[in-house]
Amino acid sequence: MIPEDLAVWRRRQDADQPNPWSESLRLFADDERPAALDTSYLTAADLANPDIAANTRAIAETAALITWVAEDEDEGRAFGYWRGPDDLPLSGAPVVSLDDEGQFHLLRGGTLSEALSGEYGEWADDGYSGVAGRCRAAGVPIGAEDPDDLPEPVVSPTPADHHVARYRELLAAGGSGAAQG
Repeated sequence: MIPEDLAVWRRRQDADQPNPWSESLRLFADDERPAALDTSYLTAADLANPDIAANTRAIAETAALITWVAEDEDEGRAFGYWRGPDDLPLSGAPVVSLDDEGQFHLLRGGTLSEALSGEYGEWADDGYSGVAGRCRAAGVPIGAEDPDDLPEPVVSPTPADHHVARYRELLAAGGSGAAQG
């Protein structure tokens, strides 16, 4: 089941209404994948390097455990719900970002809207309170008045930990099958 705040933002995007965070943030259709996962730029020589092959596969395997929902096309960051190896339901899955360097980060907040408000509020002209206010004006609750009060996700493994563990396993296996993906 799609979280209610995500459904609100998708409806608004479909109606050409802006989101409260960034003009370059676009919500995905179901099963759409972020550009940050594109590896077509890698050459055969790159993929023959066991380190690169293992990292590429570890990123892909970690990304497969995330339900991707948005991407900031200017920043090269993607956002989704970390379902993890336990396949958490979306309603209980923390929000994660993937940057253009292949790094996964858990974000503070109990919902996508809170997590994005925490991230973008840091850079918005009117700060976190302005971003959170725009969410609330659209009927989407934000539970914290201050970004430091957004809940810190507690999950094990984190996407970053999962990525590193898979990378090490694949590298230790000598890259055996590491270029697959």
